[in-house]
Amino acid sequence: MLELHQRLKLLHRQRDPLMQVGREIGQDVALLCLDEFFVSDIGDAMVLSQLLHGLANNGVTLVFTSNTKPDQLYKDGFQRDRFLPAIGLIEDRTVVVHLDGNTDYRLELLDRSDVYLTPDDATAQSQMQSLFTHLVSTIPVTTGSITVNDRRIRTRTHGEGVIWFEFSALCEGPRSKADYAELSRSYHTILISGIPQLNDSQDGIVRRFIELIDELYDRRVKVIVSAERCPEGLYSGNRLSAPFNRTISRLNEFQSGAYLSLSHRP
Repeated sequence: MLELHQRLKLLHRQRDPLMQVGREIGQDVALLCLDEFFVSDIGDAMVLSQLLHGLANNGVTLVFTSNTKPDQLYKDGFQRDRFLPAIGLIEDRTVVVHLDGNTDYRLELLDRSDVYLTPDDATAQSQMQSLFTHLVSTIPVTTGSITVNDRRIRTRTHGEGVIWFEFSALCEGPRSKADYAELSRSYHTILISGIPQLNDSQDGIVRRFIELIDELYDRRVKVIVSAERCPEGLYSGNRLSAPFNRTISRLNEFQSGAYLSLSHRP
């Protein structure tokens, strides 16, 4: 989505920039796969609705993978009626295949490492400090805050390629997906301390945490955390349980030997 918004900025003077983006993509690709497709906010819903029509009208074959059935996408979202044409397009132009497997094969790859520490106590903090020290053993480190997209974010400490945050600094303030994308590009390893158990009274914080984990995962950032609960126990609410299931899966995958062996995508 970040790349799409950047394209739209370049085309903002055009009458219908989304159709132009659809034409440009159609010139480059015949088939486009949107992996783990989901919609979480009104801005993305409006953009995706128009873009999907633009891609289809320019002959692009669309393939989606998703944890959500088409008719459940953006469920209970603000002005969801404006996204319904996109749902109709997906249902009309694709064949929905339900993959009803009981095994999450990604979990079979897990080689548990000391990158998810729970409970979030003094022992976990000591382990986090040891891991950070090891990672930056030959790198100068700095304390204080950094600037991301013209806004300051508090850090515990950071060095080149490695940075350590408190959860509150990342998810309890006015942060955006663009901020998380920039961090994911700039750092190959991110440490996050103090992840609490979350609930329905913290929807904004939960949404930001989901977006943060999505960006870290997409860029193959190595993630080390200390949390109050294991991934499956981090969210006790109901409203965002569907997208948070993806977060649980990714928090588990962060611990796997297969994921840890992947190269960072700056």
